[in-house]
Amino acid sequence: MLKTLVLRNYRGFKSYRLDDLAKVNLIVGKNNSGKTSILEAVELLVTEAHLSVFYESARRRGEFSSYDRRGPRPEISHLFFGHDCQPGACFELSSDNERQSLTVRVLSLDEAGEVAWQSRSYDPDEQAEPAFAISIVSGTRKKDTVIPVAEDGSIMNGRPVFMRYRSIDNAVNFVGLESLATATMGKAWNRLLADGQESEVVKDMELLLPDIDSIHFLTGDKVSSRGILVGRRGTSRRVPIGSYGDGVRRLLAFRLALVGTANGFLLIDEIDAGLHWTVMEDVWRLLIEIAERTNVQVFATTHSYDCIRGLGTLVRTSPELGEHVSIHKLDRLLKQSVTLRGEHIPVAVEQEIEVR
Repeated sequence: MLKTLVLRNYRGFKSYRLDDLAKVNLIVGKNNSGKTSILEAVELLVTEAHLSVFYESARRRGEFSSYDRRGPRPEISHLFFGHDCQPGACFELSSDNERQSLTVRVLSLDEAGEVAWQSRSYDPDEQAEPAFAISIVSGTRKKDTVIPVAEDGSIMNGRPVFMRYRSIDNAVNFVGLESLATATMGKAWNRLLADGQESEVVKDMELLLPDIDSIHFLTGDKVSSRGILVGRRGTSRRVPIGSYGDGVRRLLAFRLALVGTANGFLLIDEIDAGLHWTVMEDVWRLLIEIAERTNVQVFATTHSYDCIRGLGTLVRTSPELGEHVSIHKLDRLLKQSVTLRGEHIPVAVEQEIEVR
């Protein structure tokens, strides 16, 4: 579990740190304060900058500068403070007094020539030639990963480069505003079936569907919500999950994202999206209890004071859960986040202190 997070020259942060991280962390702040960037920084750090993470981050943000015959090319320049992606530029992420660290540096072609380019990852048939390269150095990785970059700051060879490195050692799941793809949730559901634990998820879904009886994934169906059917008590007809609104699918995405993430990390962007404020207390309870039971560290973001209020109400009524929770308010005028640990959250809510 991460106890601190330090960012240097990463996206909108010249130098920033979060201290006193808990099992479940809620990241709050104004628009463009860097909340999603914190989630992505955690994802990069704990996966040691796995190449598929670079691609997925660019996909979520639409940070593709160009396309070639092999697909979109993610533009890595946006990961550097001030979008500075020239030889010598560097960003660093670290945790727990740099016992876990990651450095991504831009190299000139002469510098890159000193390190073997992994798998010669650019396509020699491309018209564009590499202009420079990036070096990825992890605190535990034995050698650098060096990737060629085009003049426009895009990683060359697009998707094939990233998909070549699919295996991620550390368990981590990122749930964005689009939730999880049906195929991704289906894989998690298959693991539940193998372990005989599907009834636990159905029970948890009663938060939003009190009369739910069953959940079914259609074999081979990867098209939107139509691949997931919900059965309800008192009727034999099963209805696509999309018929019940975004909140139901999103809650299922949270719950299934925790499957196979034991001893890992769950990252949730806009945790309250699609969920009514009246259920947030129960959603927080579910998330905290499962995270504690499975040793998953959670990082979530929100704009909603109702989301914070739900967390405060939970900690007030169940103070034993408060030790596992913290709120971190981002403000780029400061050098570090303002932290509220569990027992202080209900006090801040009751006194109507603005913590967003």
